[in-house]
Amino acid sequence: MVPVGSLVIGTPEQTMNEGVTRLLGEGHNRLVVDLAEVKKIDSSGIETLLVACQRAREKGGDVRLARVAPRFQTLLEIAQLTTVLKIYPDVETAVRDFMLYTPQP
Repeated sequence: MVPVGSLVIGTPEQTMNEGVTRLLGEGHNRLVVDLAEVKKIDSSGIETLLVACQRAREKGGDVRLARVAPRFQTLLEIAQLTTVLKIYPDVETAVRDFMLYTPQP
């Protein structure tokens, strides 16, 4: 998934949730979210990422974040969310990590 612009309350949040629902419904439970094009994120956007992670895990998968802007990564670190939301420097590394992934019970 490649959200563009803002990941904030309202339409962007709804669009992201709909995308996650569609992908999970199609049987894709290992999702990589490329955040390189996201210029603004608020608490609702972060919650959207956390809910996506929870929903993917309920389906036996997970979510990986790729190309997270340093200011967003710092925010996630301060909030101690990097233990829940795994961050990778690029999409390829995130995808490769899924090849080694074993779902947690």
